[in-house]
Amino acid sequence: MFDTPANVQHWEHFHGFPDGKPAEIATAAQDANGDGFVDLPETEPVSGTTMVPFDAEPAKMHVPNDSYPVADAEGHYAYDKLVDLKELQTAFNAAFGSDDLQLDKRVIYIHGVPDTLKLPATVQGTVMNYDAHVTLPIAVGKIIKA
Repeated sequence: MFDTPANVQHWEHFHGFPDGKPAEIATAAQDANGDGFVDLPETEPVSGTTMVPFDAEPAKMHVPNDSYPVADAEGHYAYDKLVDLKELQTAFNAAFGSDDLQLDKRVIYIHGVPDTLKLPATVQGTVMNYDAHVTLPIAVGKIIKA
């Protein structure tokens, strides 16, 4: 990733619908409250739920944690992880009732802005003890089958 907020941990995941409905990327049209931010809850109607984290241990599927990539002082980072597919499918099945990841029906979100960024009170997305600064989407892309 390039030009992300510097020195910030960036949660990243694929999102989707457990029933296999194709996920789409959220746009400004999803800013339901008109505050200028498409926060995590506003992405859900078109993108579905958070599914698999791109953290230190994706197959554990433990989303809220501190093992995601951290951008350097220039806002750059790379994420490269080898994951046992069978282990991931087993965890995915336990969470979503199927071991079929259906990657061509998923979107990827990158999250995270500095704690110093003043967000309107209307921005939501608290997950456990992580506030909207951690969960606010900053980039999204649709996975396309090659």
